[in-house]
Amino acid sequence: MTIIEPDCSSYEVGDELTCSSDGYPTPTYKWTVDGVDGSTTNTQALQEGAREYVCIATVTFDGGETCENNATVTATAYSKYQ
Repeated sequence: MTIIEPDCSSYEVGDELTCSSDGYPTPTYKWTVDGVDGSTTNTQALQEGAREYVCIATVTFDGGETCENNATVTATAYSKYQ
């Protein structure tokens, strides 16, 4: 499982992190930002300030059994209007 960060030296609010996970069936995604629920897609927009972003990927098998994995990144984003 990998979190891909924007390709730049400094981040702006709204830049996106992308979570990538192998799995079959295709995993579902859930993000938390400083412990608060975030996006439910594989991308999460950066919020202003230093924050901890956690992506959780879940694969649900036909019998209802699930398998979860997570990755964490800390990133600081600055307002576009500094």
